[in-house]
Amino acid sequence: MRSKLVLWFLLVLAGFLVGFILQYSRLHRVQQELSASTKQLGSCQSSQQLAQLRDTATMMYLEAVQKNYGKAGEYSKEVFDQAQQIANSTEDSALGNLLRDTLATRDQVTGNLAKGDAAALSETQLVLSKLEQTAKH
Repeated sequence: MRSKLVLWFLLVLAGFLVGFILQYSRLHRVQQELSASTKQLGSCQSSQQLAQLRDTATMMYLEAVQKNYGKAGEYSKEVFDQAQQIANSTEDSALGNLLRDTLATRDQVTGNLAKGDAAALSETQLVLSKLEQTAKH
């Protein structure tokens, strides 16, 4: 009787351990999948931010071409604010340097757009050209 009780106890314990090991391995696999998905989501969000930045820069350029300097100035503020935010949060040094180079032209571009200076068109085109390079990142 006592040996049957010990045998049952050992079988229950073995069943518990097998179940625990199976659940632990499943949990580990799911955590790895979650980690990969989180990285992919971060990459997609970064790509979306860069695409939005390029779109806003394109709108700035188009408004400057149409000599709507006020509206181009509004887009200019958005472009440089977005670029600053991305530059501060990116871990990609090449992208950060590219955005900082773009940000260096902030005062000149916004100043010329505020004055309605025709030179703003070439400056906005240069900003747009630099930001198009972010499509490769």
